[in-house]
Amino acid sequence: MAAAFHHGTETIRIDGGSSPVYTVDGAITAIVGTGMAGPVNEITVCQTAKDFAQFGTVTGAGFTLPDAAAVFTRYQSGIAYVVNVLDPTKHKTSVTGEALVVDADTLSAKTKKPGLLKATLKDGATTLQTPKDYTIDLQNGEIVFVAKRSNPSIDYEHLDPSKVTEADIIGAYVAATGKRTGLQALQEGFNRFGADAKIIICPEYDKTATCAAAMITAAEQLKAIAYISGPKGTTLGKALEGRGSKGSINFNTGSDRAQLFYPYVEGTLGLEPLATHAAGLRMKTDVEQGYWFSISNRELLGVVGAEVPLTARADDPQSETNRLNERGITTVFNSYGTGFRMWGNRLACFPAVSHIKNFEVAQRTGDLIDESIRRVELQYIDRPIDEALLDSLIETVRTYLGTLQSIVGFDVALDYDYDLADAFSKGQVPLVYDYTPKLPAERITNTSVMTRKYMVNLISQAA
Repeated sequence: MAAAFHHGTETIRIDGGSSPVYTVDGAITAIVGTGMAGPVNEITVCQTAKDFAQFGTVTGAGFTLPDAAAVFTRYQSGIAYVVNVLDPTKHKTSVTGEALVVDADTLSAKTKKPGLLKATLKDGATTLQTPKDYTIDLQNGEIVFVAKRSNPSIDYEHLDPSKVTEADIIGAYVAATGKRTGLQALQEGFNRFGADAKIIICPEYDKTATCAAAMITAAEQLKAIAYISGPKGTTLGKALEGRGSKGSINFNTGSDRAQLFYPYVEGTLGLEPLATHAAGLRMKTDVEQGYWFSISNRELLGVVGAEVPLTARADDPQSETNRLNERGITTVFNSYGTGFRMWGNRLACFPAVSHIKNFEVAQRTGDLIDESIRRVELQYIDRPIDEALLDSLIETVRTYLGTLQSIVGFDVALDYDYDLADAFSKGQVPLVYDYTPKLPAERITNTSVMTRKYMVNLISQAA
């Protein structure tokens, strides 16, 4: 407030005009699974293979985080919020007296299970010591002896991902510690790092309807999309049936917060979840082109086959890839000369929901726009409601929408469906904005007309 009396000059500065809006980062994938090491039930930000290595590097051993990292990092884009639920104090198994088969040339041996927590080696009744008698890599279970041994054996305790339950993946709020676990830990992403994950995957564990439902719940809370793979070994018929009430797999959902993927693909790790590839491809597409570009019709990296070969023709509505798409399932397209490509644009709410939000890019466009606007509005909260506030707020939103490449039109104004005088008297400022997101050109229709009218060209040439 100005002084009651002032003999002189002064300046009162008022922040007028609109404020810049920065679009929130959508290139963040949450990966919940089992690691061979690393923090337990905490969000860890990973981007490179080196970052992921803290959760182990041995693939194909039942630990889902190293496997997911090997796929995700092929696409070299975006970041991941990684939550490791494997607790070495609980998820472990003891092995006693495992005989070691030693290579005579290299004097090396390997345990049947990787991820050792501790180990004791013996040669007959003699306990061996490291490094005098041997060296051991606890992560992969490789042992190298200093000298030849006649009857080596090992007692060890190893991490056991088979003891991780669905409940561990789903997680909970633990009142005793004040911490969240599993999928629940993802709620801490914004407070810790300033952004929520926008894609959620739980490789291998998403195969159950219960886990898939928990992923969708988490996606609804975060305004994200849950990428869910059909179970390994699912036939085409079971995948299609899974969308109905008689389905026996994890596809019976009509959520606009889920995208369904089928089948598994063949890659360097053997069979790999298509949803994990989709997450990596989504990050790559977001970073290189934009969140409003579809991941469909883009080549999958490191993929050499599919668990279930599917007929694929862009001009055949009866092809198996099209049958899957029309039931809201994203799949793999491998037509002549195309390579293996992601194929499908729709969320799990399709075909029950015909609104354009059934396109993944439309839903994500709306999510990122809405969150970006909510964030910029924080600076207007609790300021006096006057013309300056209203003009600045409306112009801020209008300017932001006008700069977006992801939409084709928009409008913004006070929401006159409210009694504005009543709303203002309650401290409320109701705004309404609408927009049209860019949608993928999913179908191109050619009309081919055969006609005789160009016969006249022959007549004119003969004259």
